[in-house]
Amino acid sequence: MSASRLRAILRRRAVRAPLVVIVALFVSWRIFRAMAGSPAAEIDGARWTEGTRVLARDGRVLGERASSLGLRGRRVALDDVSPRLVLATVASEDRAFYRHDGVDRLALARASLSNVKRGKIVSGGSTITAQLVKRLDHQGRPHRRTIATKLVEMARAQNLEAAMDKRAILEAYLNHLDYGHGLAGPEAAARGYFGVSARDVSLAQAALLAVLPRAPSALDPYRHLDRAVARQRALLHAMHARGDVSSDDLSRALAEIVAVRPLKRSPLVAPHLVLAAARGSSPIVETTIDFDLQRDAEAIVTTHVPLLRARGASGAAAIVVDNATGDVLAEIGSADYFDRDAGAVDLVRARRQAGSTLKPFLYARAFERGMSPMQTLADVPTELGTTGAVYAPDNFDGVFAGPVSAREALAGSLNVPAVRIAVDLGPREIVSTLRRAGLELRGGVETYGTSIALGSAEVSPIELAEAYATLARGGDRVGVTDRKRPSDGGWTAGERVFEASAAALVADALADPIARIRGLRTRATGELSFPVAMKTGTSTAYRDAWMAGFTRERTVVVWVGNPSGAPTSKLTGAAGAGPIFFDVMKRAMRDVGSRAALADVALTEETEVCALSGHLPGDACPDRVSRKFARGRLPGNVCNLHRHARDGRCVGEERAPVAVVLPAAFDRFLAERAPGAPGLDPHGLPWLAASRMTACAAEGAEAKTTSGEPRVVLVKPRPGAIFHADDVRSDSDVLEVVATTEGLPDGSTLEILVDGDARASLRPPYKGIVAIARGEHTIEVRPKEAAVMGRVARADIIVR
Repeated sequence: MSASRLRAILRRRAVRAPLVVIVALFVSWRIFRAMAGSPAAEIDGARWTEGTRVLARDGRVLGERASSLGLRGRRVALDDVSPRLVLATVASEDRAFYRHDGVDRLALARASLSNVKRGKIVSGGSTITAQLVKRLDHQGRPHRRTIATKLVEMARAQNLEAAMDKRAILEAYLNHLDYGHGLAGPEAAARGYFGVSARDVSLAQAALLAVLPRAPSALDPYRHLDRAVARQRALLHAMHARGDVSSDDLSRALAEIVAVRPLKRSPLVAPHLVLAAARGSSPIVETTIDFDLQRDAEAIVTTHVPLLRARGASGAAAIVVDNATGDVLAEIGSADYFDRDAGAVDLVRARRQAGSTLKPFLYARAFERGMSPMQTLADVPTELGTTGAVYAPDNFDGVFAGPVSAREALAGSLNVPAVRIAVDLGPREIVSTLRRAGLELRGGVETYGTSIALGSAEVSPIELAEAYATLARGGDRVGVTDRKRPSDGGWTAGERVFEASAAALVADALADPIARIRGLRTRATGELSFPVAMKTGTSTAYRDAWMAGFTRERTVVVWVGNPSGAPTSKLTGAAGAGPIFFDVMKRAMRDVGSRAALADVALTEETEVCALSGHLPGDACPDRVSRKFARGRLPGNVCNLHRHARDGRCVGEERAPVAVVLPAAFDRFLAERAPGAPGLDPHGLPWLAASRMTACAAEGAEAKTTSGEPRVVLVKPRPGAIFHADDVRSDSDVLEVVATTEGLPDGSTLEILVDGDARASLRPPYKGIVAIARGEHTIEVRPKEAAVMGRVARADIIVR
């Protein structure tokens, strides 16, 4: 081979070799880029710069919670950022941004040369796109800078440029910038430092903001304003030199004194709600809270705290609900969120014993089933239970009222009538009713006995508010929530729980201050200028004090006690929760322009009845009152409790003294009182047992012989007793019968009759048992020998 040919071959190879290397590098880079991927799909979900702002119903900020990195950014569209700030940011960070594909090769070359001269990495030549990639990949956290990570950033930056346009990249970059003090993104920074939106910053302000992300700590305008201003002025001059700003604009910007305002933290109103809502992933949580009402209600609770502490209570919670929509307008989870003991516990959602606050729902169901609000109930000592265990409910003050109307028993929170209604309804019906009204009741039906009527179940204030709002809405339940939901602001349709007339009768009873006196022995602890239906509750050992109530427009529930569950110093619902309730309700109703009646007047009708019996007044009735009844259910019978009586018998003489003659259910109650003693009615009329009088049947009782004759006394069961059959037996149980005799021959044999059928004989000491089925029964004990005369002892009982 000739020398010239050899030289030609070498020349061709010398040309091809670089081409091969270039092609190989190009292909390798493309493969590397494909492996590196693009962060484009991650941008929308990259919320680590954004705090969560919780807003009131009018858009005001209730509070804000920083992101996991301590940032409180607000994502903003590029169109809502001032062009001055966009221009300044590009000039400061990447002047070739609009010309490169994610990698500025010239800047990279300059950086490489500078790094070689210095012997260390002093510049990376990063583009805005590469910086965005770095922030997305590392969530703004410091990381080790190596050639490998730099190459990956470059590859992903080019891939990002291929996937998104420049405006979208710039918008994402700005929103992920840390401007210091937890202010991420231009909107949060502009509002934090200058109190203006990102759209409205001046050129001088824009230039100052643009230099901060490079060194947020070193250029902190609160500690190093001189440094920050020096960088700002240098950037302004550079922008002028490039022709980005005119000489006039430069002069005005340099002359402007940039003053940063003191950093203002967001308010913390409704802290329990704010911090709970901020745990979600959404940067903005819209609530139903009324900002002004919430703030005022918090102040009301705080004002009452010293008085509560003096009575051994350290905690309080309150909630206000808009009955039309179910929106929570205010909720106070504790008296002081920052209290070290248990201030952070959200007592609005804590479950505590309900006390008597559950009684209205039992009465609503009973009214729905036909019980009249003026029906006479027996508030007398009563035994309930099985043959092995007897439950004897008592009233709060240990005093029994005797005959009392249903509406007075409800308003006065009497226990025995409520328990009797509970027994009649049965646990399954009660639990179903309460759950349908809005109470969770986590236990199974078997968990609750008749004591549920007295509030042994645990509920939270927010659940109780939903249940009371159901009554306020006429028995129509709508879910209560503090999160904003689509609504036209009108009445929200719900689920029918009670007949509207039954709810109206409950509201009427709970709104009557006079009706409370029979049971509570007092009026309410406060007065309001508008009708309010309200109910107190006090749990066992005074651990929980409640007051719940409603107008047509608002429902308010207040709980007072100790978060630990420790007893208070005998703090009742009226004395503990009452003062807060009245103040909160008064404030809540201040914003209601047009106030409606508690219930639709078309649901009920009024008529005049005897105040004691609830029947049409007779000639012996001393008091006549006007009372509401469900429409179409007016009483039709004439009062048979007030009777003209003389010498142990009822007489037809109108001039004869008037007495109250009570049926057998009151026999035990009257036996513990002196015969003919003044009763508890306002006139102090004698209260007499129909069973001890002649010609004086009351409430359908048969006429009895006069006292003083030989008789049988039934010790057990008591009249009106209610028993639960043994769960092991499906249809029957055994009943213990105990009797004594007065004036009968010694050793007389007695016999037990159940509903008229003789079942067993009794010999002294007159104790025995009989089988008895579930249902209502009449138990009689009488002398067995026909020759032995003696008055029959009788008791009407119920076996469930």
